[in-house]
Amino acid sequence: MTDIESQVFTRVSDVLTANFQGITVKSELELSPSKFPSVSLEEADNYSLTSTATTSSTDNHQVVMYELNVLSNKSSGRKSEAKKIFSMADEVLVGLGFARLSRMPMPMNDGTVYRYVGRYTAVVDNNQNIYRR
Repeated sequence: MTDIESQVFTRVSDVLTANFQGITVKSELELSPSKFPSVSLEEADNYSLTSTATTSSTDNHQVVMYELNVLSNKSSGRKSEAKKIFSMADEVLVGLGFARLSRMPMPMNDGTVYRYVGRYTAVVDNNQNIYRR
């Protein structure tokens, strides 16, 4: 199994922390973070692409899925801030070769926290090359 989670996380985290002062970026979802804005990027699935396995069942490619969560609690403009952060993370992930499967707004906590959730997928080979599905 090829594991690219830390490389993908680092690329997204580096861009977001360079562009949004005070942002928190984690590799695990935290629905009640102590600090906002908050982002999580986590590998949600990783399975063998059986059509490219060898006859001895050696994996050559894996299908990976990542889930991106962006949370903002600004008193004014939380949706706008979440959208802006999400768009920048999306640009990084798509630039790496991921395809976005979804982007869903999910207001939380009686509307005091705005959350965007996105899912991304790609095929990764044993040399950690990323291919859009």
